[in-house]
Amino acid sequence: MTMTTIIARPSTASRAAWLLAGVEFFFSLGWVVYVIFLPELLARGGVDRRHLPWLLAADQLLFALADWVIGVAVDRARAALRRIGAMLVVLAAVAAVAMLLLPWLAADPPLFLLATAVWVLASAALRAPPYVLLSRYAARSAMPRLAGIQLLGLALASALAPYLAIVLKGIDPALPFALSALAVGVTALALVAVERSLPPPQPVAADVDGGRTAQAVGWSVLLLIALLFAFGQQVHTAINSAAQFRRLADPALLPWLLPVFWAGFSIGLLAVDRLVRARGALAVLRGSAAGGALALGSAALAGSLVVLLPIQFIVGALWGGILCTSIGIAAERGDPLQSGRHTGALMATLAVAVMSRLSLAAAGGGTGALLEWLPVAVWVAALVLLLRLPRV
Repeated sequence: MTMTTIIARPSTASRAAWLLAGVEFFFSLGWVVYVIFLPELLARGGVDRRHLPWLLAADQLLFALADWVIGVAVDRARAALRRIGAMLVVLAAVAAVAMLLLPWLAADPPLFLLATAVWVLASAALRAPPYVLLSRYAARSAMPRLAGIQLLGLALASALAPYLAIVLKGIDPALPFALSALAVGVTALALVAVERSLPPPQPVAADVDGGRTAQAVGWSVLLLIALLFAFGQQVHTAINSAAQFRRLADPALLPWLLPVFWAGFSIGLLAVDRLVRARGALAVLRGSAAGGALALGSAALAGSLVVLLPIQFIVGALWGGILCTSIGIAAERGDPLQSGRHTGALMATLAVAVMSRLSLAAAGGGTGALLEWLPVAVWVAALVLLLRLPRV
């Protein structure tokens, strides 16, 4: 007996993906605001600035743990034929209140750290479930396109980050945190609206014909590949890109130069669906990985801004292809009875990549050429694993 699946109409799934792009945007924007003001809030409590990277790394560890737990909870709700809207609203409300209180608790470090942990854990409810909703009701072949639409929210928030750091300079943190808390609440309501627009949960029968085992083959390898790609991207965008631009341009231009990567990322998100339909997700992922490694190496060697700008754009576009096709392949090869668990694991893997990059920076590891070529090395390693991954 095989699994019974209800597929939403393409137009319904696309509308849901665009709405979830807004969810992704506001969630990511809230994180940007938190990172911008965290040094000031720590200073209010007399916490040394050198602890900042470790605190952010600890936040990502909490994200990883919460992503996994939320994913498992979503699967259990599905098994009981329950919708997850009520759970999302409660967790989002807790996250919103915790974020609202952060500026007011900054003077008391223990309470501030506790509120931060509560915010991180509760807001994880807005990370994995959107992808679970899409993967559960959309055709698997449509996942790269739908994931690309949703990730546009992340691209826009990341592109705005350098400008926000300038615009919000000198502003009392209470107002941005209040607006971010309000956005968290609105995004939870948006998730409930998306869930109600999709078909209700259906009974799922166990798959006893061996297909489930075949689909789950190589899942741990896929997570390792995702970790390598995400870690390389983190080192490039958060550390190397700024250094490469400073080497060739006035540092004052950085807010205008850094978003070039995210502009390319957006184009890659929009273009990947046509490539996947023509070549297949695995082939596109392998091609994006090979091209990305070459582009990262070219960025390290670029001798002029005229050369570096298009390379950064290309790296961003290829990273968009990698991320979308990774989600598509995860949908193809993951156990369909455990979409929440697998999606939570993928989100947790991305959080671990951020945590690894922050820990590397905090420990002072890697400088100069070694750090600049690190993304190339890990993407090549991911490509080698990809080439050994069998087709399904």
